[in-house]
Amino acid sequence: MSANRPQVRIGMIQSTDSVRFSCSHAFAVTDLSGKMLFVGEADQTYNCDIIEAIPARIDFAVRLAIREDHAEAVRVQQEMHKKSLQCELWHPGVVFLAGEKKFDNREYWVVTETFASLAVAEAFARDYEAVGEATVVKKVIEPANGTVKIGDYRVNSGIRIEPQNGGTIRLADVPVGIEFHWQHTRTQQLPGVLEVGVNNNGKLFAINELDIETYLVCVNSSEMTAENPIELLKAQTVAARSTILATMGKHHYDSAFHLCSDDHCQCYHGLANVSSVSQKAADDTCGETLFYQNRVCDARYSKICGGVIENYESVWDHRRIPYLVEGIDGKAQIDYPANSEEKARILIDSSPDVFCNTQKYRIESSLPYNSTELFRWVVSYEREELQVLLRQKIGPDFGELIDLLPGERGASGRLIYLDIIGSKQKIRIGKELAIRRALSTSHLYSSCFYIERDFLANGMVKAFHLHGAGWGHGVGLCQVGATVMAQLGYSYRQILAHYYKESELVKAYR
Repeated sequence: MSANRPQVRIGMIQSTDSVRFSCSHAFAVTDLSGKMLFVGEADQTYNCDIIEAIPARIDFAVRLAIREDHAEAVRVQQEMHKKSLQCELWHPGVVFLAGEKKFDNREYWVVTETFASLAVAEAFARDYEAVGEATVVKKVIEPANGTVKIGDYRVNSGIRIEPQNGGTIRLADVPVGIEFHWQHTRTQQLPGVLEVGVNNNGKLFAINELDIETYLVCVNSSEMTAENPIELLKAQTVAARSTILATMGKHHYDSAFHLCSDDHCQCYHGLANVSSVSQKAADDTCGETLFYQNRVCDARYSKICGGVIENYESVWDHRRIPYLVEGIDGKAQIDYPANSEEKARILIDSSPDVFCNTQKYRIESSLPYNSTELFRWVVSYEREELQVLLRQKIGPDFGELIDLLPGERGASGRLIYLDIIGSKQKIRIGKELAIRRALSTSHLYSSCFYIERDFLANGMVKAFHLHGAGWGHGVGLCQVGATVMAQLGYSYRQILAHYYKESELVKAYR
């Protein structure tokens, strides 16, 4: 392991009453200050339990904007003050060294004063004029406190488990596919160190701390598979490296870990699928990171863009990020941007010659998901069925569901907002993730869809048919498109240049 490489902390289990693990070798157990407690035995199962826990005292505020530049953040803050919204600036992120290079991924959040309760904060965010721009955030006033029990030992705050002589950890009951229809738990085999501590709710978390390059070998074989083309795995590794360096300390700003191990951040399933090919993909690109103007790129990626790559600001906060911009996922001429109802329908009903078109290009290797039916898809709901679902998913009472009306669209055809028309009121939801969550028991494939309706004799809608394209947000690298590019002979550098325009590939460390 090189001392030049950053250590990363991955949240494997975010909230539980008990953590169960074993190790392939004997292991040291210390408290969080490093004080030695005992040496555990190899291949024996141990339980960590939470006792005497006091949850953190948390207030809730709403983030209204994100800016990289302090002066620009102050300008936004002053604009909010003119609207009688008193705001403060938060500065989340981390500063760390990799070799001789200093990384600083911090940014500025414009955040309101705290609200009386979570419900009040959520109502403010939901009703905020710029739909989808406001996000509820937590402000920890007093941290949680609790005692972790392992064997005969009771330890304040938490413990660390470090296998000896290169041993690995088997962590049980790790959630996979959280909030998706395939959600389940697995036992994961992990390198590095395991830390068990107390989260904000007075429950236990389990964090895997390890060298970033070891982590990336596992990520490229978790997000994809070892049977994929080597150039695809290299591109995936560089994107994943850039993502964690750009976002650590921000996606989970209120937690003790940098990124979680699931789809919310990046899939990390430990050593389960690691092979010589996934190791080579990491070794051959070791330290290679995407930069834009001396900042690490937040190299977002999704499963299938559907033909047109989306702009960052159409999906998340309203910022133009030059390396996360729209484009055609191939060489075909497509009438885009598909940012109107007519153009979106034309795109969705077509089968253009783009890289991620699995109707035209056969994926020659296995993927950790079925891509064949996700380039184009149809999801149908009876009106009453969708009415029940929407009542479960969104807060305000809209009464009886009358219709769904598409709003503004991004370049890829993805909806930025959607109006739910009810007998009591109209509710506007956005952006794309909120739409996907509202229209599915887990997540709709994407927000790139148009609506057809069946009507009853009285003119009421009987059923809604969502005709859609792609899976995921569509920003940055399209994993299926990148797979096809690799099959067609493109190098990982060409793949990265295609999806992250204006970025620069830099050897950040060795």
